[in-house]
Amino acid sequence: MFPPTRCAFDDSLFTLHHLRLHPPGLSRLIFHLSRFTSHILLFTFPALFCSCYDLYDYFTVKLTTSEVVNAREVATDSTARPMPGEKMLSFFVMGDAGTGGVGQVEVADGMTAAAAREPAAFVVCLGDNFYESGVESVSDPQFKESFEEIYTSPQLQIPFYAVLGNHDYRGNPQAQVEYTAHSGRWRMSDRNYTVKLNVDDSTDITLFCIDTYPLAEANGIVAGGSPEARQIRWLDSSLSVSTSDWKLVFGHHTLYSGGAHGDNPALAGLLEPLFVKHCVHTYFCGHDHHLEMLKPVNGVHFVISGSGGKHRDVNWRESTLFAATNLGFVRCSVSASRMIVEFYDRDGVQLHAASLPRRGAQ
Repeated sequence: MFPPTRCAFDDSLFTLHHLRLHPPGLSRLIFHLSRFTSHILLFTFPALFCSCYDLYDYFTVKLTTSEVVNAREVATDSTARPMPGEKMLSFFVMGDAGTGGVGQVEVADGMTAAAAREPAAFVVCLGDNFYESGVESVSDPQFKESFEEIYTSPQLQIPFYAVLGNHDYRGNPQAQVEYTAHSGRWRMSDRNYTVKLNVDDSTDITLFCIDTYPLAEANGIVAGGSPEARQIRWLDSSLSVSTSDWKLVFGHHTLYSGGAHGDNPALAGLLEPLFVKHCVHTYFCGHDHHLEMLKPVNGVHFVISGSGGKHRDVNWRESTLFAATNLGFVRCSVSASRMIVEFYDRDGVQLHAASLPRRGAQ
């Protein structure tokens, strides 16, 4: 059976302006040309379409570069490293990964390299898990091609907690929930859910994983009996009853961003008051295909990690603390008193790090 056709390229923005070539990796070029040749020999339209997608992915991800517009030099926080004897819970955060192509493979290799130096306990996937149109069922071959067969290293045989993105809604989003029962690593118990974990004997952390697509589509107007209103009530209640020392929220859509999608005042109007009210420390999201840390708003930090398989330009704005592009991921390391946030490129090389103190008693 051939992989599903994925030829909707609306989210890749491939233009002459973006065609800034750099030397390709020979092994990856041979890999994609061999896939193309084998599919042509099979002489079927599905194979041809998928081969076209492979080559398009290679040219837009591997042979082009994006840029940070108005980039500034920022120093890495010298304290952003574990101290001797400091017990920390470490995990990766990455989004917009599910191309099944060269970019996703390279980021997976970078995560492996980073985890070989310091193990990660789990990964959080920030949506758009399967391009371009999600999956159709739990037997969809993309679960293997864009997940199981990508993150194959021993260092990545850990839980992957996932949320849904807009591209996931082009298919059957419920299939991603149901796939939890068919995988040893994939975790999505519902479209919004929580995960509580221990940092040490006296410190815990709760991940609040939310489904931002219907909230973003609501454009700030949430009717009392709607699914969107029920999710807002669920989030309000879940944050309220949580006694965790750390409250971290993970979604797909940006509230603030220097990328192509930019700020979303309507979504911020729904979520930010809850984050402030319940002392959320950080909101993590993807949607824009770059890495970014923004200045905190009313005590809430904002981190974008949407470069797990694609990349785009990002504008450095007054609210930007750090920005990078051309594929990468984030590592968070949480202790009783602080969270270290590290930004890595596709090769697992650290680009920037910051140490963020824990908020007051929650």
